[in-house]
Amino acid sequence: TGTLVPAAFAESELEKGIRHDNRELDKGVDHDAKEVDKGVKHDADEIDKGAKHDDKERHKEDKHIDKEIKKDL
Repeated sequence: TGTLVPAAFAESELEKGIRHDNRELDKGVDHDAKEVDKGVKHDADEIDKGAKHDDKERHKEDKHIDKEIKKDL
């Protein structure tokens, strides 16, 4: 026949399972938060790159306009 397991022991096993599940959920939430942070940082970097590129292009255009003006003088 089977062995009887005391109720207190069975409950502690259940509690262990719940704690394990909670830790796994916390890991998932932490991972998701890190992924969101990476995405936000990536987006900010891309915006910065775009702004810097736009500034360089404007600077090139300004230099070109200055050259054209000097030619006309």
